[in-house]
Amino acid sequence: MISLVSALLLAAPLAGAAQQLKPNELPTNVSGVTTIAAPPAGFNPFNASDQDLEYYGFPPRPNEIAAPKAFASWQKAMTASKIRIAPTLEVTKNFAGPAKMKAGAGTPSTGIAANSYNWSGYVNTNGVTKYGSTSFYYIIGDYVVPIARQAYSKCDGTWDYTVTWVGIDGWGSGDVLQAGNEADAYCNGTTKSAYYSAWYEWYPYGWTRITSLPIVPGDDLFVEVWSTSSTAGHAYLVNYNTNQYVIVNFSAPPGTQLVGNSAEWIVERPGVGGKLATLANYISDYFSDAYAYNFGYSAVDPGSAGSFPVTMLDNSGNPISYPTPLGVNAIWMQDEGSARY
Repeated sequence: MISLVSALLLAAPLAGAAQQLKPNELPTNVSGVTTIAAPPAGFNPFNASDQDLEYYGFPPRPNEIAAPKAFASWQKAMTASKIRIAPTLEVTKNFAGPAKMKAGAGTPSTGIAANSYNWSGYVNTNGVTKYGSTSFYYIIGDYVVPIARQAYSKCDGTWDYTVTWVGIDGWGSGDVLQAGNEADAYCNGTTKSAYYSAWYEWYPYGWTRITSLPIVPGDDLFVEVWSTSSTAGHAYLVNYNTNQYVIVNFSAPPGTQLVGNSAEWIVERPGVGGKLATLANYISDYFSDAYAYNFGYSAVDPGSAGSFPVTMLDNSGNPISYPTPLGVNAIWMQDEGSARY
């Protein structure tokens, strides 16, 4: 385990070199983004080496002794990973970005409940200033895809948006490595519709939809993102309801490097058309098995020291989405206030 982590960190300075594909690494329809071919019949991630897990596109394995709950979540996701989906991707100009604070307010101190104009959820910070062995390595979450509706009594001929995700960076830094889903709602007269898609993103790029992994409200998703250098990111999503899963490998935007100083489990109103979107009335969203690890396999969750809740505000400063902790590693997200009228 230590030798693998050391190798990953030593590889960081090579991130700008020409892309070298593994024998089983496949290009996607988006330049520079790859996936991994399905493993051979009979491949068992439970007894595979760390090197083989990486080679065949599976996420890092938590330490079974040091972190039994996180290991159990990983084991559940690997058991459900039965049908590997080749990612068909759709690049968007929508952005799930860093936390936006009141102008001049700065970034709130670690561990103190905070407000944001776009985020609601839980954040953990570690004080890291440069990518290295104490940076966050990976983050996981298991959550239910919410139903998207327009705000109660509203039908204004526009789209409302909600994105649910897990990610690294974005709290006091200018990038976010993240993956999750969007749940959008439209209403115009008697016409109502909704749109759902899984996606990944490395801000300041916009999110890229994974249109070949179908999701619907009520589906239980396992989502994990991790890095293998400061400019190499990976997203792994499993739909427990269909046993379909996908792996996507992608690079940081030019000039962007991961710091690994914050890990977060978030419901967000994203940036659409150059401004923050109206939050869709998602009602509630339940996160479980929420964990994050650094390269030394030290774990945190929403109940750990250094974790704190974030409440989302509307443009007038009124709370519209907030988290309620349920034990140490689960969160119940709810919307309220102007999201409902």
